[in-house]
Amino acid sequence: MSPRASRRAGLAVALAVALATPAAPLLTGPASAATLTGQVWASDLPFVSSVNGNGPVERDESNGTQAAGDGRTIWVGGKSHSKGLGVHADSAVRFDVGGSCEYFQSEVGIDDEVGDKGSVVFSVVADGVQVAQTKTVTGSMEPITIYAGIDGAQTVDLLVSQAEGGAAYDHADWASAKFRCSGDGTAPAATTPAAPTTSVYAGNWPFLGTPSNGWGPVERNQENGEEAAGDGGPLKLNGVTYTKGLGVHAGSMVSYHLGGGCSAFTAKVGVDDSQGWLGSARFRVFADGVEVADTGKMLNGTATKTISATTAGARRLDLLVDDTGDGVDYDHADWADARLVCGNDATGAAFYTPPSTLPAGRGTLVRTEPSQFWVTPLKITPVDATATRLMYTSTDRNDTSIAVTGQLVVPNKAWSGSGSRPLIAYAVGTQGLGDECAPSRLSDGGGLEYENVFLAGLLAKGYAVVVTDYQGLGTPGLHTYMSREVQARAVLDSVRAARNVSGSGVTSSTPVALMGYSQGGGAAAAAAEIAHGYAPDLNVVGVAAGGIPGDLLTVADKLDGSFAVGFLAYAVLGVGEASYGIDVSTFLNARGSTLMDAVREECVVETVLKHPFVQSSTLTKDGRSLPQTLRDPQYATMLDEQRIGNGRKPTIPAFVYHSQTDDVVAYAAGYDAAKRWCAQGATVSFRPGLAPGHVGGAFGFHPYALSFLDARFRGEPSTSTCATI
Repeated sequence: MSPRASRRAGLAVALAVALATPAAPLLTGPASAATLTGQVWASDLPFVSSVNGNGPVERDESNGTQAAGDGRTIWVGGKSHSKGLGVHADSAVRFDVGGSCEYFQSEVGIDDEVGDKGSVVFSVVADGVQVAQTKTVTGSMEPITIYAGIDGAQTVDLLVSQAEGGAAYDHADWASAKFRCSGDGTAPAATTPAAPTTSVYAGNWPFLGTPSNGWGPVERNQENGEEAAGDGGPLKLNGVTYTKGLGVHAGSMVSYHLGGGCSAFTAKVGVDDSQGWLGSARFRVFADGVEVADTGKMLNGTATKTISATTAGARRLDLLVDDTGDGVDYDHADWADARLVCGNDATGAAFYTPPSTLPAGRGTLVRTEPSQFWVTPLKITPVDATATRLMYTSTDRNDTSIAVTGQLVVPNKAWSGSGSRPLIAYAVGTQGLGDECAPSRLSDGGGLEYENVFLAGLLAKGYAVVVTDYQGLGTPGLHTYMSREVQARAVLDSVRAARNVSGSGVTSSTPVALMGYSQGGGAAAAAAEIAHGYAPDLNVVGVAAGGIPGDLLTVADKLDGSFAVGFLAYAVLGVGEASYGIDVSTFLNARGSTLMDAVREECVVETVLKHPFVQSSTLTKDGRSLPQTLRDPQYATMLDEQRIGNGRKPTIPAFVYHSQTDDVVAYAAGYDAAKRWCAQGATVSFRPGLAPGHVGGAFGFHPYALSFLDARFRGEPSTSTCATI
């Protein structure tokens, strides 16, 4: 029997025994369930029936052993609880609440007395319907909060079943277990709103039942206001105004029927600016009664937090705001830009899996979700901008429609320059081949190598920035690293996608510049070459491309045996296998195959640390180096197609820069690309220099690249230096 089947069988047996057990004698507590009002501790109520896997169910102490009252203080996750139930799997406890209670709440987990042992599943059943069930909870995990809707239920069953490894250490606690009761003795209205079938704003979707609120009614698409409905101002957090969302006051609960068809709930949250520096709130999200997000205490001055909570399969969503224990005065709280992510839309890791059918067109949005942008992994200060993660359509080298992901970041501060806010399509440098290396995943944690600093500078100047993940980086399949045409298309289609994001301010007339360094320099250069034909609908005004790997064989010669030789492996896989379908096993020996298999899932830091200074001749069957192997005639066409300036040129002004001391991308690769463009009549400004190494070149030349693009946005003419190259 599988662990899941075993768990279900345990639950069924426990519940069946509980139902058949005669009612226990009344203990201390209310005389009648119908009189329950306010907050009622579960351990103070009589059991209708109970069964337990080891001795009796204990009140306000852990399970102990066979005798009643032989438990200890309840400890879960290093915290003690004076109230609760101590049980042992398989366990079932039934309460009669007489329809008087709306919610059951508890912190659940394995009691600390058994250490990191034990594994169970907690479930709450109201009138025979499961309203909450945790994942498998082990002794090494933090406690999980349950806040289950039980409105109108006559009976509530608390079930604990063993999960894996037997029940020997399954001492489980319903810590601080309590019922929240109005005493109305009535069930909610029988009508349940329809579940959304596509993503919707929470402020525009029907509530499940009547929401509660600490001051006046819950407001849709405005802040809480006062006691009358519709008296709130705009939702505003840290100077940013939102047109969609919910305005509430601490002591609030808002519920939605999801019907199992929504993958996530997303929102920007905080105390509304209308309260000045006063107020505090804690935002919590529950999916089918199990907590899936908790912001902790937020003050009015706390930076806005982004919630992205998984709700896959959940039928009910509850949004709770409490007062953090310091009173409810001034606690106007906003669920800004709150969305139910449903249907083909997705969030989190699931965001990167495309739907089975893609929409038509290039740059068409498949889905979006709120994201974050941080300069460093420490996440000390977020950039004052709105970040949106994107999935959009593009095409591969065979013109087949594909899904590509990326991120759009737009400054919150109004654009102060002339015309509309410019957009920079930034092509990032090498991140790796593993899906977790996708720029849109890394940038919201400040981990985008060195380039988050550059992006933050662009945002500080007021420019909007869109960054592509390229094909296969984030989305399924192998990343087409260094594949010229595919990377170029992904960059240009990211601009179209940005134009399709509601409220982005990006239009067909928005001035667009292309920018990138290293791999990104090649991608930006390639995008500039095809922009006039592939994307004539975009207003591209210039390109700044640095460290261009303009000829892959020249770069391969430089990389072989260096600290960055793993990048050569990236290119063999990205261009050869992913784009052209070459079977690399035909020329790799066992060591070469092992190395290639490893780098498929690695990011840059891993690759550089694990595979430095490898001579590629040790990776091939015939002992020739990879650059020598790639010079075989069967690969000539493939490599010619990757060469920047090979019969193609940009029709927009170009700034090309390259350090003469570059230790990763050979100087000649960028210099010769600029010369090929000049020979075809392109307007090119080339800047060499002695900035130290490859990364030093990125920092050393960035101010010049930015100055060049500033001038393009101002409409100034560009000066060519082709005569001096």
